[in-house]
Amino acid sequence: MENSAVNEIPFANISEQYTEARLLLREALKATGRVYLSSRFDDHFFTLSNTEQLDLLQDLERWSKLILEFVASGGNHKKTKDIFRYYLSRLNFSAPESFINQIQDGDVVEIFGSDNRRLFANPELFDFSSYAPDVMFSGQWWNLYERDSVISDKLQEIGYETFMGLNKATLKPNIPTHTVKEIRSQGRYVSEVQIRAVAPITIGTTVVAVAALETFRLLEGALPLHTHS
Repeated sequence: MENSAVNEIPFANISEQYTEARLLLREALKATGRVYLSSRFDDHFFTLSNTEQLDLLQDLERWSKLILEFVASGGNHKKTKDIFRYYLSRLNFSAPESFINQIQDGDVVEIFGSDNRRLFANPELFDFSSYAPDVMFSGQWWNLYERDSVISDKLQEIGYETFMGLNKATLKPNIPTHTVKEIRSQGRYVSEVQIRAVAPITIGTTVVAVAALETFRLLEGALPLHTHS
């Protein structure tokens, strides 16, 4: 049941907050040499419940502010390992060093919560996605992408076992390089993805999220549109 206080938030206020969150996201992407694609549709936000809208606003603002803080502190947004460490430190998260040490510049690192929503991805993910941010940060991953069903089932199994505490260290999944297709976006990008490592994200001894280290290669899409140069 949704909290009554949440239900009392006026629609106009929610809409205004979302506009502000999108502007903040644009600034964060600009700080990493990227542009927010105006062709992306953001109407998905208004189909969400009030609770889901507030969760999404929090996720968008957190991601954008962390990116802006990282760059303002002198961080190099192209240094994937550095930006991942910064995110972990700001949220008091921990990840195995064996996972962090494998990260290379240009990799995509994603973190998913227990509800299978994306909590974090380094800015490179935007180079391989035509999803509007309201979908990127609110949809469960299996509702966003099409891939071989055997691989999808294996990924769900790994995620479940990690949250159950069965995968306590960095795992090299036995998953072949495969094609991933966007199924709910305007651009319907298609990428080749290699998942090189998976690891638990913890606070103390509690698993709070799962991280995936990936190599992307765009097969179909409009990559040059994302960047200033």
